[in-house]
Amino acid sequence: MPEPANLIFFLTDNHNREFLGSAGHPMVKTPALDGIARRGVRFANAHCTSPLCCPSRAAIATGRYPHQTGYWDNALAYDGGVPTWHHRAREVGHEVTAIGKLHFRSSDDDNGFTEEIDTMHIVEAKGALATLLRATQDGVPRRQSHRAIYEDSVAGEAEYQIYDRRITDQAIAWLRSHAGSEKPWVLLVSFPSPHPPFKVPQRFWDMYPLADVPMPVKWRRDERPDHPAGAYLAWMNSVEDEFDEEFVRWVVAGYCGLITHTDEQIGLVMRELEALGLMNTTRIIYTSDHGEAAGHHGILGKANHYEHALGIPLLMAGPGIPEDRVVEQCVSHVDLFPTIAEAVGAELPEEDRDLHGMSLWPALQGDEVARTAFAEYHASGSRNSGFTIRDGNLKLIYHVGMPRQLFDLDADPLEEHDLLAEGGDRPEVDELEVKLRSIVDPEATDARSKADQAAQMEKFGGPDAVRKEGVFSRSPIPGATVEMEMV
Repeated sequence: MPEPANLIFFLTDNHNREFLGSAGHPMVKTPALDGIARRGVRFANAHCTSPLCCPSRAAIATGRYPHQTGYWDNALAYDGGVPTWHHRAREVGHEVTAIGKLHFRSSDDDNGFTEEIDTMHIVEAKGALATLLRATQDGVPRRQSHRAIYEDSVAGEAEYQIYDRRITDQAIAWLRSHAGSEKPWVLLVSFPSPHPPFKVPQRFWDMYPLADVPMPVKWRRDERPDHPAGAYLAWMNSVEDEFDEEFVRWVVAGYCGLITHTDEQIGLVMRELEALGLMNTTRIIYTSDHGEAAGHHGILGKANHYEHALGIPLLMAGPGIPEDRVVEQCVSHVDLFPTIAEAVGAELPEEDRDLHGMSLWPALQGDEVARTAFAEYHASGSRNSGFTIRDGNLKLIYHVGMPRQLFDLDADPLEEHDLLAEGGDRPEVDELEVKLRSIVDPEATDARSKADQAAQMEKFGGPDAVRKEGVFSRSPIPGATVEMEMV
């Protein structure tokens, strides 16, 4: 077991794992994150458990999948009801502080922290109620605001970047006040970026000339995958029409610029850590809650099962972690609970023995094993629940009541060729479905998620009352008000 040390856990929102210099992206500039990768380990095949903020963040905290906890969407969010790695670290005497975006239900719940500083949670402890309409026959209402938020990919500044810098300042102040601590501490520094809008100060915008940005695959309307799940997501987000090429370039450029802005904030915290002489006694973890399509397959955002939504960066560095290593095995956010518990010296109690994840410490030391990756989705943009199982190079996407999709990620890493849609006998798909069903019953889970969403809707007056609430495309930062779109 590694010796306990300080831990800074950097968490961001919406960072596709391919948009990282150390991952080989041809353009994006991420010097701070690349520095962490050089000092430690980069996991090349890390996955979120659900491509949406609240269910993903609940899984990061609890080490459990949405179908195990019932934290399905951005209204049924983490509420303190399931133990987290924060609880386990606090129980063994560590100070565990959170600064920034958590996107749990409320700070009134016991989220496992010693202290929460300027934390962002779901709106009014009720969140995006419109997502609960998924349980109705009509589903979640169509929204115009989703496309509009991507059209705001311009030079300038959004409130999320103001909040980013506020979080950085608070993290630096916290480090200065704890520099002399004799007992190891845990600090979660969680930025809301690079969540859209991709609106960044001019100096970041200037780093990415529009003519040079790498274009996504299958972004043109006649190239997009012909699948009902994608068609429904496009309808709900009002992006069925053809994209203008210049618009796509602005989205990609803005996304790169916002990632670089976020990287700069992490770099400022890292610089302070070094100035305080804490670098050699502090472990670093970096990850994001989910990815971002940025135009791939004609999608803006997440809420789908392609690798651009499920694939997240995961970096670890510090005492006991080898330098400049890449781990290829599939890993998941659910692995962070046992990994961090081991790092802080917390023995897992009996109630944690059924956690699906595994400690990453053996992989960090070079002991890699073959593993499957699993993800699920039950929120806005899904008519029915969707699931992913990846085993080696093959990946099955299974939407309840819809055609299955199969991809060979070695031959087709950008998932341009659905092997089932292109015909031919693929017996592997049935084998993958058997493995999927060994984890979860898709049809029963779809029914259960909708039943939970319907029950939650009744707490707020039922479907008609929820529709009158309207929809929104981003949660406000602490102190700001939410901008609602009426439907």
